[in-house]
Amino acid sequence: MATQDPWTEGRDGSKSTYRERLHPPVVVVLLMVAFAGLVGVAYGAAYGPPLGWAAGIALGALGLGLLAATSTRVRVDDCVLRAGRARLPLTAIGDAEPLDASAMRDARRHGDPRDYLVLRAWSSRRGVAVAVADPRDPHPRWLISSRHPEQLAQAIRAACHHRGCT
Repeated sequence: MATQDPWTEGRDGSKSTYRERLHPPVVVVLLMVAFAGLVGVAYGAAYGPPLGWAAGIALGALGLGLLAATSTRVRVDDCVLRAGRARLPLTAIGDAEPLDASAMRDARRHGDPRDYLVLRAWSSRRGVAVAVADPRDPHPRWLISSRHPEQLAQAIRAACHHRGCT
């Protein structure tokens, strides 16, 4: 009986070693709440306070829900690196390099146009460059925003080492 590779397309591993969610900063959340408040005041002036309160609360809840739902997740487990909805098996990873602000800027500006980018405007100052070792993959590397690039790169290296990929 041959042992099979536990990674299957579309499935994550079972043991997570790193998780990060790229939430928007507090300023963006406050702007969303302020916008909902302004809409509530406008509706309250036009249609009465009860409708204004209802409109402001509904828009605020909808906006905050959208901000939370669209926050990108980055995860490393025992089988894959997951950034957003994309998955990269650990067996296809070459190396992971943490990037400071200037290196990340250079990678965005002068990188290969085929790079797979997972960048968020509020968290793309630092990140990780992940080399893709699979020659069939159309992306030579992944460029991932991270608030903790050193920890993410270390988690990728450790997961690859534990899996015996490197």
